[in-house]
Amino acid sequence: MNEARLPIPDPCQAALAAIEHNPLELSAEARAHLRGCPACAEAQVHWLALEEAPFALTPAGYFDRLPARILRKLPTRPGLLGRPSKLLWAAAALILMTGVGVSGFWLGQANRNPVVEATLPRNSSEAQELMPEAPFQENEDAMSQLSNLSQEEAEAVLKRLDAAQIGHP
Repeated sequence: MNEARLPIPDPCQAALAAIEHNPLELSAEARAHLRGCPACAEAQVHWLALEEAPFALTPAGYFDRLPARILRKLPTRPGLLGRPSKLLWAAAALILMTGVGVSGFWLGQANRNPVVEATLPRNSSEAQELMPEAPFQENEDAMSQLSNLSQEEAEAVLKRLDAAQIGHP
């Protein structure tokens, strides 16, 4: 887009030259032209915006004394910021003693000897009474067990049964 620039009319060129020379002190012709030409009035505003304003001067030592002035304006409460109250110390002591007591209790519970101790039966008859039956096996009747014994073992079992029946009428 290479467009040719539009030519600037002569009155606008004269007003722009006056604005460029001093945007605050314009001739009567330039002021009259600015009332009728919005483009030139806008150019004067842009030139005025480009003017450098002088820096604001601060008194000597202003920034050195600023923190002290701010601190003087802040309210102070020596009772709340000074020392912790007696109630706070009492609450801290209570929490500390409770923690020590609870931890001592649990340490005592952890190191206590068990009350019940397991012991083995003293003789073999007690051990046989305590032994459970073998799990997952079908119960066999006495006759089938007797038929599986040899002749001598079967006679020994029968003698025991007779002796047990004689002892208990």
